[in-house]
Amino acid sequence: MFTDGTNAVREVQSAEELQTLIQSSGDPGKIRIWVFSTSEWMTCTEFSKRSVSPAIPLKKTINKIEPKKVAMVDRKPARKYGGLIKLFIALITGLAIFLVYNFTRIKWTTATPLEITASRPVNVPLLDVDSLIQFIEYSRLQKLDRVTSTNLRIRNTWPDRIQLQLKSNRDTSQAGTKFYNINITIDNSTGYNIDNAVVEFKNWNNGQVIKADTVRFDYVGYAAPAARNVIGEWRGDSLSVSFLSLRSKAFNFCYAAGKESNYGNLNDRWFCRE
Repeated sequence: MFTDGTNAVREVQSAEELQTLIQSSGDPGKIRIWVFSTSEWMTCTEFSKRSVSPAIPLKKTINKIEPKKVAMVDRKPARKYGGLIKLFIALITGLAIFLVYNFTRIKWTTATPLEITASRPVNVPLLDVDSLIQFIEYSRLQKLDRVTSTNLRIRNTWPDRIQLQLKSNRDTSQAGTKFYNINITIDNSTGYNIDNAVVEFKNWNNGQVIKADTVRFDYVGYAAPAARNVIGEWRGDSLSVSFLSLRSKAFNFCYAAGKESNYGNLNDRWFCRE
């Protein structure tokens, strides 16, 4: 057998053919010769030193190159098992990720809906309106007409007649509470229309306001409650709701959360002129 490293292994039938191949090789140092009855490849120099006779038969030795063929065939099972190993690793990794996610994700439990009513503002103290009307009539030496006394009574008792309420669904977990489907309603029983109202609601956590927003009502009748929905989720301990401002020209009423009174008259704090 003959090879010079550039062409495939060739079977040589005679010494003359071998000599021709040796002479035609571009790099004699790469020549390797396998002679029948030997057990290894030899260089051209080693072949010459051993004085191999041309009479020595050069026998077909296909079985000598079988290890190379077997090695190439053996790679297929290796690739097959390599693919299985990669698939196994991918499955284990996916299972681990699933388990970690399943045990660490937040699990929410539906709680009872939240329903709160706004408390009486601190700048609207309780007042004995009957005594106030008697005092005014005594001071003026005349009786107040029905409309004036009615409007005075409503302006000083409006927290009892204009009810602000918040309703919300809520879920709880170890991470806290989330509120959603928030609905704010104003129930006006004054007998007059409210021209506009601004409501503030706050999101509390550990005794601190972490988020706040406002909702505006441009008209609130007295025949049915007015409602507004708040979009989104709010997370924390609790929610609160309060009026920032109210106005009704019908009974000369203007309320503002940041004031003590409109004109300094504490007996009729929320009277306002058109």
